[in-house]
Amino acid sequence: MLANHNYSSTTNVNFDLLTYMIGSYHYNWHEQLELLWLLKGHVEANVDGERFLLNPDDLILINTNCGHATFARSSDCIAMRLHITSTFLTDQGVSLNHGAFQLNSVTVPQHQDYALIRKILARLQLADTTHRSIFEINALYYRLISLLLQDFFNPEVTINAPLKRRQGSLNRVIQYLNHTYDQAVTLDRVAAISHYSSAYLSRVFKSELGINFYEYLTRCRLQHAVYDLEDRTMKIADVAFKNGFKEVKSFNLMFKKHFGQTPSNYREHLQLESRPQKDQFKQPLNVKQTDWVFAQLQQVINSTTTDSLSACNHCVYKRQFSDYQALKVKVGQLKKVLNQ
Repeated sequence: MLANHNYSSTTNVNFDLLTYMIGSYHYNWHEQLELLWLLKGHVEANVDGERFLLNPDDLILINTNCGHATFARSSDCIAMRLHITSTFLTDQGVSLNHGAFQLNSVTVPQHQDYALIRKILARLQLADTTHRSIFEINALYYRLISLLLQDFFNPEVTINAPLKRRQGSLNRVIQYLNHTYDQAVTLDRVAAISHYSSAYLSRVFKSELGINFYEYLTRCRLQHAVYDLEDRTMKIADVAFKNGFKEVKSFNLMFKKHFGQTPSNYREHLQLESRPQKDQFKQPLNVKQTDWVFAQLQQVINSTTTDSLSACNHCVYKRQFSDYQALKVKVGQLKKVLNQ
């Protein structure tokens, strides 16, 4: 069986590793850096106002205090996330006041370090089953942090982390929506409760999540509806009305827009398994999922990986990628000229 790891009390490092099934839509932020590895499924990640569609094996690193959320676009989405405490980095002399990590396999599909990062994460997750010593766990973790710092930390980039005051106000709104998504909720009503204008609250949603208020509300309703669809005794119409949709037609349209299939088709592909808790955005793995993850991680560990000290800043790939980025800019400029 897989174990959830928090090594802060047993080793010289402080991190938290968890493999889970992505559950309900949830927006949050925290002081830790978060390294996410999607093992299975298709997930949309919203990070500080930007949206990224993650496919299996994609990696993304979320900087400290950046607002983020994950939206499962298919059933049975499994991810591994590693929390790295900011104090661990600052204790090693790394300043997080200037600069940010830039690791995103969606925007940069190929990198020399990706395979090695996945292998280290797999070894850390299976540390108990492979009987690794405290020394080996420490060595793996320091190796991973070294890769991240050498090849993905840009001291010249500034992340516009949301202000604490704004975070608090948005957090109250999110909590309110999580409890009232099934009711006739409006932007004006929520703005009045949060003591902000509708225009201001709308801007906050757009700037921090990259989606507007009603899109967030729709996603909350849809991901709660997903769990109700697993109850085959409920009619599609009942699922729609229970989760805040006024019409079955609008429910079908929104469901197909976000999941690529109708609620009826989705239900047909469901496996007859125990239903998870609907309000939990990190679902524990069942036995079948655990066995699948174990096999996948073993395959990653056994794969051949070039364990170089770092990805050279002047390697052929980086030069080619820079040329590609410059070409994209020129093509964009040319399009603007032609459209004038």
